[in-house]
Amino acid sequence: MKIMLQKEFLWLFLLCFTSIIAQGQNEKVIFIKEPNTTLQANTTYEFTIGYVALTDSDLSVELSGGPSKFYAGSKVKVKKGQGIKKLTITTNKKPTKGKGYKLVLSLRDVNGNWKTTRTGQVISNIEMVKQAVSFSNNVTFSPLLATNISSNSKYNVPVSYITKEPIFIQAAIWEGGKWLASSDRIKVMPGQGEKQLQINYEQALEGKNYKYSISFGDKEDFDSKSYVTKEISGVQITKAANRLSIAEINDKSIQVSVNNTSDILILPSATNYDYIKIITLKGKTVSESKNSKSINIKNLPNGGYFAITSTNEYYKFAKF
Repeated sequence: MKIMLQKEFLWLFLLCFTSIIAQGQNEKVIFIKEPNTTLQANTTYEFTIGYVALTDSDLSVELSGGPSKFYAGSKVKVKKGQGIKKLTITTNKKPTKGKGYKLVLSLRDVNGNWKTTRTGQVISNIEMVKQAVSFSNNVTFSPLLATNISSNSKYNVPVSYITKEPIFIQAAIWEGGKWLASSDRIKVMPGQGEKQLQINYEQALEGKNYKYSISFGDKEDFDSKSYVTKEISGVQITKAANRLSIAEINDKSIQVSVNNTSDILILPSATNYDYIKIITLKGKTVSESKNSKSINIKNLPNGGYFAITSTNEYYKFAKF
């Protein structure tokens, strides 16, 4: 059965950029064309990689493992910002045939090592074969996967898949090397498509040391734990915002006066808030500022509003 992957990878990466900007400029790296999970043993491997870097960095790709403990890698310096690079791994000898190879893509500090990795992707249990490979079953993280999220009891992991046979897919969330929870294992039929896996985890989470993984393979692969696993690190989870009703917010709020000659609302605080959000009396967020104790209200229509801060303080004011 011949299956063609019809998505335009560059378009997806640009869509990924839009998602990242909406998330607050989280760093990210992604294979523009996802590698096969079965590779022909060779001396040269070329990868096209997209990245978002918040500072000058090293972009690195490494291939390792297998029966002979093979290792080869390549890296390039990239400037702060976003872009697409081609990295080529060249080696004097071919990796030997077999399973257990690992491909690691990472964004690191300049001249750093794996310990300075800030975000990355890992594909584990790649198989090397002698003949050229045109297709292998594959599951990938969607470019729209959110990696800057607030703590919740449910975490959604969107994935894309393409397969010649029925396979199972499962997602998990990790804190460093510690497994926290997994989604249900779902079965998909031959073809290509998208699924959203849901991970339930009631305990509150907060920090930058989290990662998602997706595992896929047939029943025998899961029984023998020989399935392919992909990981994406650099997942940042922030403290969950309090969810109060408008009546509760109104009850908790402190009235503040607005200087009608100024376009800036200044809140009474000795230090900056991580964020200030302005919401309407109906609960709609209409403005936000970060790392400040003031917020511009020039463009707000006249009326009543609430100002909600990152320290769970609530203020109400009216603009005339």
